[in-house]
Amino acid sequence: MLAGISPLRIRRLLLVAAMLCFPCAAIAMEFNLIGNTLVLSGAVVDADLAKTKDVLNPSKVKLIVMHHNVGGDLWNAIRIGERIRDSGIPTTISGLCISACGLIYLGGKTRTFSDGGDLDKMSVWLHGAISRDGKRVVTTSGPTISHYLATMTEGKYPDELMEKTVYSKSPDNYITVSHPRQYTFIGPPGRKGISECLVSVKFNVANPESSDVRSKCSIQKGHDAISIGVITDTEITQLDQQVKDFLRSL
Repeated sequence: MLAGISPLRIRRLLLVAAMLCFPCAAIAMEFNLIGNTLVLSGAVVDADLAKTKDVLNPSKVKLIVMHHNVGGDLWNAIRIGERIRDSGIPTTISGLCISACGLIYLGGKTRTFSDGGDLDKMSVWLHGAISRDGKRVVTTSGPTISHYLATMTEGKYPDELMEKTVYSKSPDNYITVSHPRQYTFIGPPGRKGISECLVSVKFNVANPESSDVRSKCSIQKGHDAISIGVITDTEITQLDQQVKDFLRSL
C-alpha cells in the first residue's frame, strides 16, 4: 500500500496518467494565479499549450506549483516544459506529480519540493509513453522523452535509469523520485529516494476508499533526486499562506 495516499485518488491519478503519449479527452489543467504564484493542477490536454502563452509572464509569475497533477498529452507536456524553461520561472511540487506532470515540472530552471503538503506524500513519477488504452508502452516515443529528460536535467539523468524510465517493461512501471530527506532504508517501499515501482490497483466499486493499491518497488541505489537532476536544491520552498490555503481547498 502507498502509505498516506487515498486509494481512490491514486486510482484516478493513474488512470489519467496512463494516457500519456496521445491526445486525450481528459479534464484540462487548471491555471490559478495566487499573487505571483501559478498553481497548475489536473491533466494536460491540447488547449493547455495555448494557455501558457497568456500566463507565463515572468513579470507576474515568480513560481509555478504543480499540485497533484497527472498525465495527459506527451507532445503538449514537453512543449509546456520547454516554455517554462525559456521563461526562467522556477517550479516546485506540493503533492503527487505523475507522468506528464514530471515533464512539465522539469521545465523549471530551478526545481524544488515545497511546504504545501506532507513531504512524505510528495514525489515525482516518471515513465515512458503509454498507449491510449493504457495497456502497452509506446517505445517509438522513447527517443523524444530521453532527449527531453537529458536536456532538462542538464545531462545528469543516468543512462541506466533512463532505460528503465523510458523503456519500462510494463505500463504500470514508474520511476518514483522522493526528496533526499526521505532517502532511508527504513519505511514503506517507494519512499526511499529513487525507486522503480510496479503499481497495481484493485478497485472496490462499492467502497472506493477500501480499494487495494499496492506497489512493488526496488530501490535504485546510488542515486537521489539531486544526483539525477530532477531537483536542483534540497531546500524546501516556503509558499505564501494564501497559496497554502488555496491548495487545501482543492
